[in-house]
Amino acid sequence: MTADLQSQREADRKETERKAQADSSGKNLGQAISLGFRVLTEFVGPIIVGALIGWRLDVWLHTAPFLLILWVGFGVAAGFRNVYRLAAPPLRRSGGEPPRQS
Repeated sequence: MTADLQSQREADRKETERKAQADSSGKNLGQAISLGFRVLTEFVGPIIVGALIGWRLDVWLHTAPFLLILWVGFGVAAGFRNVYRLAAPPLRRSGGEPPRQS
């Protein structure tokens, strides 16, 4: 009888561990998908905004397609900067100004 009780407790413990591990892997997948969508929007958003600004300026100033190309370039640069800021580790400052280089 005691052996049956111990085997049941062991089975319950293993089931609890399995459920905890499954919950953890599902959470990690959700975080990865969330980060992927954030990177996508941080990169594509500035490109679209730059294209719209350049297109409207070209229409207004009759300079097509010069300003569209220029502003799409600005958008691409801003998109890369945003993605870099997401991927780069945060700077740790102890307070005050950064050290000056001579």
